[in-house]
Amino acid sequence: MEKRLNLVFKTGVPFCCFISFFLLILFLPATRPSHAETLMDNEISIIADRLRARLVRSAAQHVDSDPARELLRRQEGEGSWSDVDYGDDSRTHWKPLRHLSYLGTLVRAYRLPGGALEGDAKVRDAFLSGLQFWVTRDPQSDNWWYNVIGAPRILSDLLLLMIDQIPPDFVDRTAKCIHRSSFTRTGANLVDEASNLLTLACATGNTDLLREAIEHISNEVRVTTEEGIQQDDSFHQHGPQNMVISYGRGFAGDQAGYAALFAGTSFAFSRAKIRILSRFILDGQQWYIWGRQIDFHAMGRGAFRGNPGSHVWNAGGFAHLCRLMTDADPDRAAEYAAFGARVSGKQPAGSTGPRGNKHFWCSDTMVHRAPDWYASVRFHSTRAYATETRTNRENLKGYHLADGVYYVLQRGDEYHEVQPVWEYRKLPGLTFLDTDAPLPYGREVPLAGNTSFVGGASDGLSGVSVMDYDKGDVRAKKAYFFMDEGFVCLGAGITSGENENVLTTLNQCLLKSEVAILSGGAVAVLEQERFEAQDVRAIHHDGVSYVLLDDASVVIQAKQQDGSWREIEGRAPADPVPRDIFTCWVDHGASPTDATYAYRIVPGAKRDDLPGLASDETVGVLANTAELQAVHWAKEGVIQAIFHAPGELPLPGGGTLRVDTPCALILRPTGGTVLLTIADPGQESAQLIIILDGRYTGRGASYVADDQTTHIVVDLPKGPHAGQSVLVPLTQE
Repeated sequence: MEKRLNLVFKTGVPFCCFISFFLLILFLPATRPSHAETLMDNEISIIADRLRARLVRSAAQHVDSDPARELLRRQEGEGSWSDVDYGDDSRTHWKPLRHLSYLGTLVRAYRLPGGALEGDAKVRDAFLSGLQFWVTRDPQSDNWWYNVIGAPRILSDLLLLMIDQIPPDFVDRTAKCIHRSSFTRTGANLVDEASNLLTLACATGNTDLLREAIEHISNEVRVTTEEGIQQDDSFHQHGPQNMVISYGRGFAGDQAGYAALFAGTSFAFSRAKIRILSRFILDGQQWYIWGRQIDFHAMGRGAFRGNPGSHVWNAGGFAHLCRLMTDADPDRAAEYAAFGARVSGKQPAGSTGPRGNKHFWCSDTMVHRAPDWYASVRFHSTRAYATETRTNRENLKGYHLADGVYYVLQRGDEYHEVQPVWEYRKLPGLTFLDTDAPLPYGREVPLAGNTSFVGGASDGLSGVSVMDYDKGDVRAKKAYFFMDEGFVCLGAGITSGENENVLTTLNQCLLKSEVAILSGGAVAVLEQERFEAQDVRAIHHDGVSYVLLDDASVVIQAKQQDGSWREIEGRAPADPVPRDIFTCWVDHGASPTDATYAYRIVPGAKRDDLPGLASDETVGVLANTAELQAVHWAKEGVIQAIFHAPGELPLPGGGTLRVDTPCALILRPTGGTVLLTIADPGQESAQLIIILDGRYTGRGASYVADDQTTHIVVDLPKGPHAGQSVLVPLTQE
């Protein structure tokens, strides 16, 4: 309006004509912004200013004038740099992206307040020359992600920071590249694309694009059965595949940032959305992080990329997310403060945070967090996918990663960069053929499993997880029973028609200490690289004891193993990587039929504890068959069981427990009551009946006087909650 008035005065129009003209333009709807338009203009300015300030703050943490000066010196006349391979189209480690990184270095130096090169015309001109080269050359990768998300992300940030210095035709050409992002994908990918377009909208003042981008971003903060946050607080991407921290980390970080970015505007996240996001971070992602170490099960193929140094202590980025969410969700500020302290290394791993057991029934994963140790196990089924292999030539050996593999952590560095040298048929917990045949990968590997009876039950303190395993001509019933004093691993019905030995691995981790073995009634330190015996009762390594609960042929190995990152990621460094590795396994022999294994893992134990652990009867196996697997923890009186078929279990101290439907079950006495926890791993049954000897009262319970038993009818969850545990408190009379 001020410009219009100045124009009128300069023309010398009579005052009365001016008044008429002024009233006309004042009341014409087409020329007067509405209140909504004015508000929208204000809000886009607020969001753009906040986003720009955020980028400048980030630049201040990384800026250094020397690299910018070096780029000025090395830039070619056409705006390129000779060390960038612009013709590369790799699916990973795409080389042209270095050019955009260089442009970012120049922009940071140019925009840093008080910096040595702030506002420097040579820096600006070098940036403009480099931008012109990029939009003219328009490099492309074979991987859609770089073209649609990666490059547009950098370009949109650069455009926002330099919009006042870029000629209009450059803006249009740059925007065209950014518009390769769209609103067509799902989950974290959709948020990434919408984020790029949001930044573009802020740079260009495009209110329609801003509204559309924010709508898509906000709509993804939801609980869904599609890609995104799941009912059990896990996260799916690329189908029903557990990507809770690989894709979920970017999703949570972006959304936490937007919660702060939109605060105080009409686009602010609702309280309900903040609760959903907060629950995903604290009740989902936090469970998978032990100190500063992220569980490999949560990282998908990202844990097997050839960038050494990133695979341990890589949860530090969550500290910033915690700071953002402290403001967004003050009700859980104390939890975020503790979480941030742990991932920053300011607090020990188990000092605070989640405790106990959690079963992620949508993702076939269980996590147990004791005060001083951490463990997790992951399966796959007809419903939940295994870890993808070969995508972008990554994770080339990950065929078995979701086949009952577990990790055991105390410090968090037990598997630090072990990936290049792992024997991928001897992963911790795995049961499979001992063969030198190449591992299947890529299209040869179906993501869905062959069986549906896969899942578990958790009462929050303890848990039981199971997989009806059928893969590569090896079949087995694999069950895991978790308590704070350790966990028991049972296998039954192990059968294979192949004329090769079938093995079950107790662990394969970095060799961090001497290995002590209880065999022949005596404890001895392993002196050679390999030891094999039939009478091994217990093994100790690096503060963890492995106790054999039945007779088995045990092999223990402590030696250097060699490999390279390129063996697991096609474009990674091929340099040899040596690691000293501890491996222990049970050998079931060739072509086994109905073989079994039973062992207990006790973190925090000492070498001198081995004889006592081997004779400890407070942890007992009640059954280990293809129909029933069960464990009794005598100190707490807890019974954990997997019924693969309807059946009965004699209880310690007398009495019997019967079920009419396959299920996972925990029986926990608590004072004068019994807490019964039940789940259907097959996620097919609507109801089951449990029969206990004696008289109990509780939900669904009815006493039958004729045989003095109590029948408990349990209604099982359906739909997206199928497989979730049901807790039934019972009072014994």
